[in-house]
Amino acid sequence: MLNAFGLDLEVVENKFSILKDDVKLIYFTRESQCPHCHVTGKLLERIASVTHKVSFDSYNFAINREKDTEYHIFAVPALAIIGKRDYGIRYYGYPKGTEINDFLDDIIYVSRGENTLKTEAAKTVAAIKKSTKLKIFISPNCPFSLPVAKLALKLAIANKAIQVDIIHADEFLQVAEQYNVRGIPMTVVNEKECFYGALDEIDYVNHLLECTTKPPLD
Repeated sequence: MLNAFGLDLEVVENKFSILKDDVKLIYFTRESQCPHCHVTGKLLERIASVTHKVSFDSYNFAINREKDTEYHIFAVPALAIIGKRDYGIRYYGYPKGTEINDFLDDIIYVSRGENTLKTEAAKTVAAIKKSTKLKIFISPNCPFSLPVAKLALKLAIANKAIQVDIIHADEFLQVAEQYNVRGIPMTVVNEKECFYGALDEIDYVNHLLECTTKPPLD
């Protein structure tokens, strides 16, 4: 039966039957100037209530500054998804509609903590040794966005050097403008390089490796 968020809790419970390690949903919110904060928090809290393996904690972005710093949060609504370890996965925005199913899958990926990349892609990603921060700008209305976000999450799980911010461009217009987003999905690598589109797994990781090994500009 669907609830107010369009969630069928029985379906969620069945999906979560394959959870392995406990998952913490560390949520960041504030009471003003954040139109999606309240509803996002209620959705996450409802998801966590389905199983004892998922916990939910909420912090006020304006007040709990030490937590903002600890989890490297720069805007709200924001979520850190923590499994057996902190994979550096941060989610900025309100998951809604068809995106919710992918979001539930993300929780499962973090819980299981398994390298699910194809063999060639896994070998390429393993070659990335230096700390790499990805910002993935997406839109729920773009059919190419969610596969890229899911792939980026898999990369963070596969390689400790990689951290990922998944950002709803339509909810964070100032951030999107700051990074000169001109198309969706867009991947920003270490605040310098960027590329667009829903590339297949091998092409994506090859682009990523190229971006992380480019010599610095004089």
